[in-house]
Amino acid sequence: MTDSLARARRALAAAGLSPDAPLERTWSYASETWLGDGFVLRVNHRGDIGRLAREALLATRLPPEARHPGVLGHGRAGELEWLLLPRVRGANLSHVWHDLDQAGRERAARELASALRAMHGVDGPDLPRDEDMAPPHVLPLDRMLAQLAQLASPAGEGAIDAGLAGEIEAYARERWPAFDGAGVGLVHGDPHLENVLWDGEHVAALLDLDWSRRSWIEVDLEILLAFCRQPFLFVAEEDEDRALAADYEAFPGWLEAEYPAWFAHPRLGDRLALLGVSRALGSLEDVPPGPRPADPDDPRDPRNHLTAALADKRPSGGAGL
Repeated sequence: MTDSLARARRALAAAGLSPDAPLERTWSYASETWLGDGFVLRVNHRGDIGRLAREALLATRLPPEARHPGVLGHGRAGELEWLLLPRVRGANLSHVWHDLDQAGRERAARELASALRAMHGVDGPDLPRDEDMAPPHVLPLDRMLAQLAQLASPAGEGAIDAGLAGEIEAYARERWPAFDGAGVGLVHGDPHLENVLWDGEHVAALLDLDWSRRSWIEVDLEILLAFCRQPFLFVAEEDEDRALAADYEAFPGWLEAEYPAWFAHPRLGDRLALLGVSRALGSLEDVPPGPRPADPDDPRDPRNHLTAALADKRPSGGAGL
């Protein structure tokens, strides 16, 4: 028995289920995830214990329109935590998108936008904030600059050089005033199509609230637009050949048609640009230290996103995408 399966068996027992229940491992970035008969089991045994409990609590705040499946239970079993969810039948939307016709794609995009709009409508001072976790986007500005300083320091093993760090800091300070008090609510935090289930006709569920917190709603939009540009970066390796940017060209337009307020901030362009930079800074923690890769166009190296953002000559304050 593998260590991950042993952990799943312990979690099942803690949840009051048979530890011998049939389980099927499924791919997940953040947690060990298993499919069972009528349930999904997620297990977290790493240092950020508490995030599954937070997800369970946030799920109780969501309206039905957010299309979250709900929670059957959660708890601790020694050094690990577990979350039990109802199993919703369907396939990851990213896996079937290539085969959908235009009408199906538009329906899926609009239903996803509607679900996220419902989530964004949830707000309150008791919601977790950016500062309470380490989500893909490094926010707010002081945390972004601290991350930048760490990446440029000897302790960060020179992930980026001091010159690039200085340019990024100036870029961030110029655009940060775009992040005023408008457009704040409960965000999903990672709503790409690997976290959306499709039942053949409709969006059946919006999954994985690992990074959900109170933040600027464009956090979710930036992730989705990045997915449209380079979907192969968000899927498992065996699915990359079907994750084609050409299939997603109409996706942003459908999102805007369904959820125009998501695109309405007068400095939307600055918000999206800086959010892309902040996410690249967060991703640099996963890049091995050392010299820049031989191929400067390597889409998997966040440093290339940073230099591309700095080379973008769009004037600050523009709303274009």
